[in-house]
Amino acid sequence: MSVLRYFGRLRSRRDSPEDRLHMHEARRCFGSDDCEDGTTDELLVQISELDGSLSSLRYRRPR
Repeated sequence: MSVLRYFGRLRSRRDSPEDRLHMHEARRCFGSDDCEDGTTDELLVQISELDGSLSSLRYRRPR
């Protein structure tokens, strides 16, 4: 698989947790009390792991 395709797949995998995080934060803003279940921390960890993978591909030297 080419690096560009792999980069695209990682970005699309990162978009899902980001969208879920935005929805979770919006629910908290509207006063939903069941939001403090650790979801925010879990999503932030997933996003940071995928960002790390994306950064390593982005700054990889061409062969």
